[in-house]
Amino acid sequence: MPTHTHHTSLPNSFSLLCWNVHKEMGQKKFNQTFHQLQQQYNPNLILFQEAVLNASTHQQFAHHAYETATNIKTWRNAFGVLTASQSSFHKKLSLKTIHRELHMTTKKSLLITSHPLENGETLTVVNLHAINFVPSSIFIKEVDRLLLELSEIKGSLIVAGDFNTWNNKRLIHLEKFANSMGLTPAILKDNHHVKKLFAKPLDHIFYRGVKLVEASAIDTKKVSDHNPIFAQFKTS
Repeated sequence: MPTHTHHTSLPNSFSLLCWNVHKEMGQKKFNQTFHQLQQQYNPNLILFQEAVLNASTHQQFAHHAYETATNIKTWRNAFGVLTASQSSFHKKLSLKTIHRELHMTTKKSLLITSHPLENGETLTVVNLHAINFVPSSIFIKEVDRLLLELSEIKGSLIVAGDFNTWNNKRLIHLEKFANSMGLTPAILKDNHHVKKLFAKPLDHIFYRGVKLVEASAIDTKKVSDHNPIFAQFKTS
């Protein structure tokens, strides 16, 4: 997929929209809702999981820098995670899980990007769609692999996405991961709008080195099977 870059920094006060869009990109209802969200919230960073990656993606994010990490390809489309930004990217790293879901279908993808901040520092952003339909032991191995990948990263860090934390074992290990990285979970307003399975939230935002101003889950009336999370941060 083509990449567009801007030569600007993220402002010292910036915002992020994180959303598992359930492959709905390109559908009329999704496009209308996403346009409304952009008009209302104007997020500096956009993190999609289950994004549709094709020629229309290029048009939809024509005014952003964006990077993608695919996990499924068909003759017409690719699918995966997408990180778009109003600023430039310093670098990116895309990874796939070692294991496959159900041992024979797809791997999951994640994307690590870094962005210049207005204060001269760098923000690292992890856009993740965690592996599902596998034993918790496999989920734990994949989270530990991410921990190892991030262990050398210093400074400001945001880890966000659909973590598929639908049982206690997954949630507890995710908490251990966050503690190991010095990450704080974003406490959400309207958290009843967050997608849950077995009463466990699936979508999360964790942060380090920046201050959370506020975060909320947005009810989009079932455009996707998940609702987006919007968070505002500041560097000082």
